[in-house]
Amino acid sequence: MNTQNVKTAAAESTETWVKGQESIDLSPAQFVDLYRWIRANGEFTGVAGVHSAVLAGLVLIEEPTPEPEALKIYVHKGYPAAVQEYDTGFVVVREYYAAAAAGN
Repeated sequence: MNTQNVKTAAAESTETWVKGQESIDLSPAQFVDLYRWIRANGEFTGVAGVHSAVLAGLVLIEEPTPEPEALKIYVHKGYPAAVQEYDTGFVVVREYYAAAAAGN
């Protein structure tokens, strides 16, 4: 994974680790790489910007940490749709979140 190019690295992480799986374990470095990509390409929506019914249909990747307030990344068909930051809300990648909401 090329950590110098976040877009490339995140795409590799997503397709390699998420495709066809229900439970994903990423290394801390892979998780941070994917999180940074979502932050760079997503839009902050707060807590009201997502629907729980949509999130329920997405694959969840939890931050590999013992902290109880860890980050959570939600993935739709191998694409990162959103990240939940415990105390502030969600950052959503509109294109992928919209596809999940539409059932595509």
